[in-house]
Amino acid sequence: MKLFSFLMALFFCCTFGMAVLPSVGMAAQAETSSSSINKISINSADEVTLTQLPGVGVKTAAAIVEYRKEIGTFKNLDQLMDVKGIGAKKLAKMKPYLTL
Repeated sequence: MKLFSFLMALFFCCTFGMAVLPSVGMAAQAETSSSSINKISINSADEVTLTQLPGVGVKTAAAIVEYRKEIGTFKNLDQLMDVKGIGAKKLAKMKPYLTL
């Protein structure tokens, strides 16, 4: 009976411990990865690189490069709002990953 109790306790510890530990680990991983992001320069990135940004597909990346050709260089990140397909919500998602 003691062996059964021990095995049940071990089972519950492992089961519930495994349910909690991955979520804690994922939160720590997310915090670590967001603080060590390699930012993308909107003034030098090519279309392929720009598609790595959240919410940026091939068309938006091409629009960013085309707009950059027209204006020379971006003076600030908010100028991305002038690019077709980029609004306030998309820009907010992109900003943590961008630099000039």
